Amino acid sequence: MDETTPPPDPDDGSPPPDPPSLGAGAIAFLTLGIAGAAALVAGGAIGYLVDRWVGTSPLFTLLGLAFGVLVAVLMTVARVRKYL
Repeated sequence: MDETTPPPDPDDGSPPPDPPSLGAGAIAFLTLGIAGAAALVAGGAIGYLVDRWVGTSPLFTLLGLAFGVLVAVLMTVARVRKYL
């Protein structure tokens, strides 16, 4: 805003903006645990199946779990960032 523009009139007769909905934010945060657990289970299961297919021991299971952790963290950061 430059110096020639007057500030907005707070008493212009319009109603105040609605506060953010608590329900939508609460639902987003409640699903973080479920989404994180699903990412870990999916990564571990895919790694386990690849291990059985290839014939290796825990290599791909551990890689799948690590990938699941990464996905869970990135999903959490993406959801929480909306509220910061």
